[in-house]
Amino acid sequence: MVEDRLAGAVRTEFEKKRILVLGDLMVDEYILGKVGRISPEAPVPVLNYRGTERSAGGASNVALNMHAMGGKLSMAGVAGLDDGGIWLREFLRAASIDTEGIVAEENRMTTVKTRFATKVQQLLRVDREDSSPIQEITQTRMLDYMMRHISEWDAVVLSDYCKGVFENPDFVRKIIRMCNENHVIVTIDSKSRHIEAFENADFVKPNNLELENAVNIEINDTESLDRAGKAYLERSKAKSIIVTRGADGISIFERGSGRRDYASKAVQVFDVTGAGDTVISTITLGLASGLALDDAVVLANIAAGVVIGKRGTAVVTKEELLERLYEK
Repeated sequence: MVEDRLAGAVRTEFEKKRILVLGDLMVDEYILGKVGRISPEAPVPVLNYRGTERSAGGASNVALNMHAMGGKLSMAGVAGLDDGGIWLREFLRAASIDTEGIVAEENRMTTVKTRFATKVQQLLRVDREDSSPIQEITQTRMLDYMMRHISEWDAVVLSDYCKGVFENPDFVRKIIRMCNENHVIVTIDSKSRHIEAFENADFVKPNNLELENAVNIEINDTESLDRAGKAYLERSKAKSIIVTRGADGISIFERGSGRRDYASKAVQVFDVTGAGDTVISTITLGLASGLALDDAVVLANIAAGVVIGKRGTAVVTKEELLERLYEK
């Protein structure tokens, strides 16, 4: 029974796996309050401040998802020694995520996305970020860190939000080569058009829009989806690609076989924020735990159904995943 096979991996194998997540780190900040009037100075609402909340976003959210499902996580990326970067390191350490691989690059700020919001509505978002390519010395420090620890990891996830970490295709190729040479699974979630750098990655996970942009094929039916997926697979030379298609579920494209589709679970949707992070987290942990790709995708669809039923950037716990597995 497939549910028993999946549950066995979640219960007994996930907690044994050690994973590195390398990518664009962010802090999601929320300035919360209540709006009772419009400003007399300009036609804008006045937010009566109630408090500030922070969460770890970007690649950090991938690590938090995998940790919540039982994995042992290490985090690598770039964060400054500013307020946001210090908070992020402390937050991840408190969650038992190793932060040795987080590099502070001189004069580079930590990416912080500040949202001004009421309980039910976001009013404004302010982004503080530097999306320029990271320096060569920063790349070298990350590669040196990986070389020292590569034998400790079962898988490496590259989480690319186009904030500068993966702008150099050669840097990506070196990471994939190191993983391949050390028999470590390497998976990629990328918004980049530089897909030729993904050769021999175990899988790459674009969503529909990212797939369209990467291969310049508009997707409006299954035939165009087929053309786009095959073009991405051929150009990237990845071993497989996994396309997240929102309400239409997940599609797998793999060398030597046709497209395979998996319908999404019918659930009440509160917020799709972070669902892609949950998908790559679950599939990577599944592959590292010995599941076949298709079984890992089935599990990821279930996990995504849990996370979109929550508000904001959220994670799926091991217990939630096991409970949802047996729901009919």
